Amino acid sequence: MGPIFKNKNLSFAKIFYFGMYLLSVMLITACGGGGGSPGTTGAGSTAGGSGSSGSSGSASANGSIQIVLMDASGSASNSVTGSSSLVAKATVTTSTGAPAKNVVVTFELSNAIAVISPASGTALTDANGIAQVSVKSAGAGSGATEITAKATVVGTTEISAKTAFSVGAAAAATPTAINFVTAVPSDKSIVIKGAGGNGRTEVALLTFSVVDNTNSGVPNVPVTFTTQSTNPVTLVSSVGTTDINGNVSVALNSGTMPTTVRVVATVQGTSISAISDTVTVTTGQPVQTAFSMALEKYFVEGLNYDNTQNKVTVLLADSNGAAVADGTPVVFTTTTGAIVGDGGAKCLTVNGECTVNWRSQDPRNANGVGTIVATSTNGSENLSVSRNFYISGSYATVYQVTGLAGATVRLTSGGPLLLDFSTSCDPQTFEIEVVDANDNPMPDGTVISGANASNASLSVVPSTIAYTGNLYLNALHRGTVHNVTVTPAGCKLGGTSSKSGEIYISVKTPLGGETFTRISLGTFPAN
Repeated sequence: MGPIFKNKNLSFAKIFYFGMYLLSVMLITACGGGGGSPGTTGAGSTAGGSGSSGSSGSASANGSIQIVLMDASGSASNSVTGSSSLVAKATVTTSTGAPAKNVVVTFELSNAIAVISPASGTALTDANGIAQVSVKSAGAGSGATEITAKATVVGTTEISAKTAFSVGAAAAATPTAINFVTAVPSDKSIVIKGAGGNGRTEVALLTFSVVDNTNSGVPNVPVTFTTQSTNPVTLVSSVGTTDINGNVSVALNSGTMPTTVRVVATVQGTSISAISDTVTVTTGQPVQTAFSMALEKYFVEGLNYDNTQNKVTVLLADSNGAAVADGTPVVFTTTTGAIVGDGGAKCLTVNGECTVNWRSQDPRNANGVGTIVATSTNGSENLSVSRNFYISGSYATVYQVTGLAGATVRLTSGGPLLLDFSTSCDPQTFEIEVVDANDNPMPDGTVISGANASNASLSVVPSTIAYTGNLYLNALHRGTVHNVTVTPAGCKLGGTSSKSGEIYISVKTPLGGETFTRISLGTFPAN
């Protein structure tokens, strides 16, 4: 040991370099040496190929998974066509590199242009840690997609690998069929020429698909189009060429008359053809002569009450009598009360009809008459229709009247009535006119009857007030006219005694307003 310490600097240098050497050897040994480590990751290889299909994988303490694609001969491939398929093979290993047996592998595609068999997209690894499924074109078009394989080997951590491949029609694909695919608009209904606008279209777009014997789309195929219709319609083009997915579309323009039409698509130079669903060419713009309005009630009990509702309905059609297209707007105004519609004083048609509600409120017209106006347009002119109605009061005045050439003459001033049965016990019939505070008709649904009778009975025809047309809107009739029959009870001519009688005319509205008018029978003979 003595000689070592004689040259201290030299001894320490040798020791330092010797230590560094030993450390390097240890590090190389720990990393597996120059031959590579079992834990390396990458594309790897399987019996089907060397990973040229673009496979990728993952490896960790949770295991590893790799995926490759092969064609029917077992060669690596990344292309599937309408006449071929691929096998997607996933190899799953544990963290030590041993095959992972009986592990569920789930395969997923990034889009729908290809399909997996089995449809569940799952397979179980065999004794070699291999799970596989079949992949083929879905016949829904061409392009590129990715397939991903996922599995859980240890615990709950999922490992995955994916690779990409292309999908296309067979290079020498031959059209075997043409199919009608879809129409826009989806209800296959367009409006006649010149009637387009918001929510209406004069053009239908029809799409067909040319396919081969595997039901895959065939690109670059010329197709011709013809129409079947009783009235003129126009195709934007009579020829077209299928796109990369085998689809071809044609635009159909409406004519000036309603009709039904079907389009026939034929693969050029062949007898292969298909016919579209029926497209209807319907309804034009509304016209004034086919614009009408109806009110649920024409005598509305709204003079003494707020928020009484009255339904207002409008109907619109075109010059051919077809109901206008859904969504045609109608706007309303009123001289009294308010209109409650769809987001305001308006409504949009459905089957050529739409409704709003009028409600009673201020302002109220002094004469008790209201007017509702509905307005629409056909693009070139404004259209309108109006209706008058009564905002009726709830309390009545009753007059005895006599008819004269369709008008009435009032015989009383609106007070009590007197009937004379002193010389006859026969029932007496007379006319009354019933009006509200504005000399207008009482509300629809008002009931007229007898009340508080003493030695008398009463009947009224009609007993219920209801609008029956323009009769009550005629200036010659201010209210409604009714026949009243009064019969005395116990009246007997030549009797030895006498008695008096009375009965009241009750006028009661739907909201409960009630008015009584007295009828006196005077004194009549009785037993």
